[in-house]
Amino acid sequence: MSDTAGQFPPGFLEQSRAPQIVAGNATVQALGCLMFFARVYSRAVLIGTWKSEDWALSAAWLLATGYSICQYGQVNHGSGKHLVATPMAEAVTGQKYAFAAQCLLFLAIPMPKVSMCLSYLRIFYSDVAGRRLIYGLLVLLALAMIPIVVENFFTCRPLSLYWEEFRPKSKCLKDLPILFIHGSLNLFIDVALMSILIPRIVKLKVTKQQKWALVGIVLLGSLSVVAGIIRMVRVGTLLRRKKLDPPWDMYDVSIWSSTEIYVALMCAAAPGIKPLVSKLLPKLLGTTLRSRTGTMGAQSNHIELASKMKRSPLASKHLSVRKSNSTTRLTSAHGPYAEIYSTGKHDEESLDGNSEVDEGSGRLKVEDGILRNTSVVVKSEKRM
Repeated sequence: MSDTAGQFPPGFLEQSRAPQIVAGNATVQALGCLMFFARVYSRAVLIGTWKSEDWALSAAWLLATGYSICQYGQVNHGSGKHLVATPMAEAVTGQKYAFAAQCLLFLAIPMPKVSMCLSYLRIFYSDVAGRRLIYGLLVLLALAMIPIVVENFFTCRPLSLYWEEFRPKSKCLKDLPILFIHGSLNLFIDVALMSILIPRIVKLKVTKQQKWALVGIVLLGSLSVVAGIIRMVRVGTLLRRKKLDPPWDMYDVSIWSSTEIYVALMCAAAPGIKPLVSKLLPKLLGTTLRSRTGTMGAQSNHIELASKMKRSPLASKHLSVRKSNSTTRLTSAHGPYAEIYSTGKHDEESLDGNSEVDEGSGRLKVEDGILRNTSVVVKSEKRM
């Protein structure tokens, strides 16, 4: 670049916005990873269970991490600097990272929402209307991922024009239509999820701390909505410029994209870290470590409720036990946060505060149809 150095003001070629790109990406990545691994520890270690939504969230984290790696790769090859200050070989490598990042972006943004939908399909298993709405959102999520990612590989023909000639307009498809379609679908899904979940959470008969914590987690998705809107507006504005210096002008697009990805990841991971929060701060959500109570029946026994995670959130006001010749089992639970584990084949937790056990199947019958997994064992010990 020495032959062009005299054409620019002093210090122009040395200017760099790379520190802002790295700081912005690293901050949201650290928060997202912290929440994700707290979820993994809670589910895999404390509870000892791993379900479909956990696999989906793990895939989301891998995609988000891949996107972050691409951002750091771009910074290492000229992103944040002026295009004229970057050697051609470096610029080509940086554009390859940009292509990989765009493919990952189209998957990383909607994947946490897939995890949330899978989770709520299980939780609201008896809410027919809610399940239908969530199935509809899953269809929209599939439309927001598969066709757009496939189309991305046909952006230029041949595809190498994307990085070798920096995707010339005459030989490549336009960016804006796909970006707006993908972004609008994801924004609609974010708003729809909040609209579906908040009314159902407000009706839950749980402690105020738990209820408002859940509402806060759902509303955190609004930050993802704001980040998505800013990203689309910025990209649309920049791509309409007649003179565009992509590595320099679009530095903040990377930050807003990462914010949108990792906020969605945190929203999906947050509900699953409750066992860890209960272990570290047992009084924060109105939970207790162990519940011991007397039983009602002809003979007084001692009931011990022990959780596999050794810290079960229990606040049951009333427990009823039916006595048989050799066993005692919990038949109903009433209270703001009652948990029952009736067989070794399933474990479900009632969040509505008024649940019943079906005599034939041993499964919980819940008025509001809102269950969440736990693993509580009921033991009976005769007093001497």
